[in-house]
Amino acid sequence: MELSYKLVMLPFLETKLEVAAYIHLKMFRNRKSDTDKTPLKELILQGSSRVHRCLALQTDDALEEKARRNDIYRCCIHSWSWKEETLLWETHTDLMRYPAYVDGASLNEEGWKYVQREVSQHAAHLAPISTLKARSTEIKRRKDGTVVEFVENPTSNIGNCILYRKWDTKADAFLLKTYDNLSFIPGRRRKEFLDAADWHSVQLWFTQKFGCCPSQTQLQARTRTVLQKR
Repeated sequence: MELSYKLVMLPFLETKLEVAAYIHLKMFRNRKSDTDKTPLKELILQGSSRVHRCLALQTDDALEEKARRNDIYRCCIHSWSWKEETLLWETHTDLMRYPAYVDGASLNEEGWKYVQREVSQHAAHLAPISTLKARSTEIKRRKDGTVVEFVENPTSNIGNCILYRKWDTKADAFLLKTYDNLSFIPGRRRKEFLDAADWHSVQLWFTQKFGCCPSQTQLQARTRTVLQKR
């Protein structure tokens, strides 16, 4: 109860969903061990480097096109996890029972789009369909019901998978409010542009609030978009 009280009292947490996202972020930071004290700034730096490296490899053209238009963003701190693994297995297994989504012994295009939507809805991230297809052949279920990796012929390259997330109205409102707060300095002329330190703060606060982390470049581009709509 004490932990929940402290979380709710944090100024950047406004809803139960945001509290849940913050708890998830805390769990993510310590997923390797309870003593893992990697600072959030370091996690963002490491994640940004990973995404930059992954972009040099083959990526999903459809998702990357949306990311370049800034309709979605690449999450710098989340990578493929047991949650995506389980959702992929469950959805794929269930969908194979419906002829409308099946072509021979595998899902058709509409089936894979459905799998992608389901994984995104419950894991909050969009995963490339190419990764979902490859990974579906590499996992299986234990007798106790848990999903495990099947790695005899790994082809999915999960370690280099970029996960994406959609912008929403709450994120846009946060960016607009944060921009206004940072550009206004009491007793001084309003700042025309935010500097590098400001954008670093925006990235950190965004991650604390939403549990996901866009690059500073995408934050800047999205902020310009919402400012133009104002």
